Amino acid sequence: MRKINYEQPLNERIRSFLRLEYLFKQADYSLNGTSAWNSRAALGTIIEIHDLVSRSDLKTEILKELERHTQSLTLLFENPQVDHQRLDQVLLELDSFSNKLFSDSLPFGHALKHNEFIASIRQRATVPGGTCEMDLPGYHFWLQKSSEERIAALTTWISGFDTMRKAIELILQLIRNSAVPRLELAENGFFQRNLDPANPCQILRISLPAELDCYPEISGGKHRFTVRFLRQEHDEKRPQQVNHDIEFEMSCCMI
Repeated sequence: MRKINYEQPLNERIRSFLRLEYLFKQADYSLNGTSAWNSRAALGTIIEIHDLVSRSDLKTEILKELERHTQSLTLLFENPQVDHQRLDQVLLELDSFSNKLFSDSLPFGHALKHNEFIASIRQRATVPGGTCEMDLPGYHFWLQKSSEERIAALTTWISGFDTMRKAIELILQLIRNSAVPRLELAENGFFQRNLDPANPCQILRISLPAELDCYPEISGGKHRFTVRFLRQEHDEKRPQQVNHDIEFEMSCCMI
């Protein structure tokens, strides 16, 4: 049975990580294509990644999260049921990413910031249709180059985020794997639970059968969260909460 997974971050740090994960997946998809439209989409996504990274001190946030995971996982050495070989490997990966981030004094994607070609596209991208050929003939010319040349350039531009990307991927993997899904019941489409602030939940994950005609709307913070299951009956109307019980799987990931 196919399931659809829904995730809700419960702090801003993880929210940024999830957005970046989504953008990197989007860029990968476009980079696999050879058309000029694929290259347009890929470059647009790379610009989004750079803009998101530039608006916050993301390096500090990643370093804090790596340190937090290292401290939490180190305590597991006292548990005889833990795979110590795998634990050693994960701790080495965390330490490696921390060292790489500490040793690199330059901000993520610094080369893109001074790339005049990309800067001209970024400037026009906020205007509807602003990157068409009449506004950016240089961009149009670049898009007519061979797919190999375009993909090579795009790969080089996105590679400036490699360390950041891999660190975020490891962090999110550890968080997601920290909890086992539990079966829950939302009475009349509504579910609520209190949280322990001393053990903050990082991500809420909800799984539903794909054939179920509703989706969860999750809201929450440090102390509690609520889930409402909604159905979109007509495109032009607001979704309505279902009026029957919904059984679902939930994980509260809190490493």
